[in-house]
Amino acid sequence: LRLLAVAEHRLVGWVYSVMPLRTKFTELVGIEHPVLCGGMQYAGYAEMAAAVSTAGGLGTVSALTANTPEKLRAEIQKTRSLTDKPFAVNFTILPMMVTPDYHTIVQTAIDEGVKIVQTAGNSPDRIKVGKNGESLLHMLKGADIIVIHKCMSIKHARAAEKAGVDCISLGAYEYGGHIGNDDITHWVNQPLAGLKLHVPYLAAGATGHGSQLAAALAMGASGVELGTAFMATKECTVKQGIKDAIVQANEHSTTLLLRTVHNIGRFYKNALAKEVTKLENENPGDFGAIAHLMTGKRNYASLQETGDPEGGAWTCGVSAGFINDIPTCKDLIEGLVGTAEQIILERLQQAVVKPSSRL
Repeated sequence: LRLLAVAEHRLVGWVYSVMPLRTKFTELVGIEHPVLCGGMQYAGYAEMAAAVSTAGGLGTVSALTANTPEKLRAEIQKTRSLTDKPFAVNFTILPMMVTPDYHTIVQTAIDEGVKIVQTAGNSPDRIKVGKNGESLLHMLKGADIIVIHKCMSIKHARAAEKAGVDCISLGAYEYGGHIGNDDITHWVNQPLAGLKLHVPYLAAGATGHGSQLAAALAMGASGVELGTAFMATKECTVKQGIKDAIVQANEHSTTLLLRTVHNIGRFYKNALAKEVTKLENENPGDFGAIAHLMTGKRNYASLQETGDPEGGAWTCGVSAGFINDIPTCKDLIEGLVGTAEQIILERLQQAVVKPSSRL
């Protein structure tokens, strides 16, 4: 296991006393547990970000959700009022999202003293957001910000590493959200990253059980990124109907959309998603045929207003198969880490046949 140290865990009465797992990622960002909450649109608000960070993970505020400098500043300040632990801001940037004044949103995070940023979408060295054409990466590194870049392939991970990011969050086919075009699973992506990357990296997506954290560490990762599991926590601000839908879902409750328009993603399987599939099959490559069903307005309404899981095409991971209740962020993280510790210290140790001692 590529662990710098594995601290013991103790059973106190009937409650596990979870000790930190120290990895290159926890040391990089200054947290206790190697768990990152992904920066989810319409879910990545201060309440959940602060709860994750207070519990020892790394919470994340979504800049795409805030979408204006004023709203992002308020969300960062609110997060800071709720926790004194490190947290990140997520910039999910695609070319069509970069407006002429996008640098003001990035500059807001810098001015607010944010120390950690997660980027997603195009590589941050390729997105020009500065007043004078500077890249997003140039702006962030110029402010001494730790940059975690989320991508879905080894090729893109290596390119981002070469560009100068500090950490990779590596997704795969099972990821809830946009999964890239390679259809490669975690079982291959993660150990390949361990062989080819030099910076710390996280296994992003499809995680909901501590055995997966233990496996990710064994394959070379320095932690995991969760999204869907954090949506179904008490502190997440999405409406109860969405949380209930995730609890009732299983590993068969997602579907892939947008493959023919080269933006493939994993979404909750509802009637609307089935209609999108039908229209996409009838009009391959024509986003106009499905655009009215894939709006951010629909998703926001489902997640933050009505709680109707049938109302929008919202992203959801196959990790729903592990989710059976709605815990606090603290209970989720400690359950995940405690199970991983137990596996590392007990099951894996027992699997090693030690040579008998000879006198």
